[in-house]
Amino acid sequence: MKVGEVQSVGSTAVNNANKAKEEENKSLENIAAMRALNGMDGASMMIADSLLSQISGLTQGIKNANDAIGMLQIADSTLNNMTLTADRINVLSVQLGNGALNETQKAMIQSETNALRTSMKDSVMQASFNGKNVFASEMTFVTGNDSSVTLNVNAPNTSSVDVNNQSSILRFLDNVNMERANIGAIMNGIEHGVNSNLVAIVNLTASESNQQDNDVAENYNEANQAKLKQNAALYANSFNTQYLQQKVNTLLG
Repeated sequence: MKVGEVQSVGSTAVNNANKAKEEENKSLENIAAMRALNGMDGASMMIADSLLSQISGLTQGIKNANDAIGMLQIADSTLNNMTLTADRINVLSVQLGNGALNETQKAMIQSETNALRTSMKDSVMQASFNGKNVFASEMTFVTGNDSSVTLNVNAPNTSSVDVNNQSSILRFLDNVNMERANIGAIMNGIEHGVNSNLVAIVNLTASESNQQDNDVAENYNEANQAKLKQNAALYANSFNTQYLQQKVNTLLG
């Protein structure tokens, strides 16, 4: 191959690379376009607007649902810690039944129990999400179009825990476990709704895309093809430049 031919091939490779880059940019512009509806097609516009409204509602509903799940997770974590604390009080209650203990030792057990009860009470007061206590009041979350969930998580009464009465501790643990079971059931329901909304959003987005002049999937494919062409052209140009340099070096000998 002559030097002039190599230069011609190199120039062609550069032109191909530039063209591929332009094709890629055009595809990316189409993908980035918010809407590419045909302004003359009023029916498509109305359908697409309706679909987009549904998508927006479901998307915000998922955000609300995630906040509800976040609050429930904090409540459940708090109750889990209360279970561990109550378990410790239960151990102290059994220990207190040891007839060999003196009054000082019994007083130490009572003192630890009081501290543990205070820590449980404080944990309930400090359990907050976005500045709101998760146990404070009833809260409703709109989780989608015409769907919502109401949270009303109750914190068991820590004052009912009495180290001198093991039955009170066991009842407290039962109440905590029941509340945690309720939280788990509510969370499962919310997560199921989120998954359903995600599926609906995918289907609605596909339907909304069909109303557009801009086919998102096609534009992604074109962008990828353009990138491959661009890389191939740049590789060819690099190869031809090296080949040309070798020829020049040979001629300059």
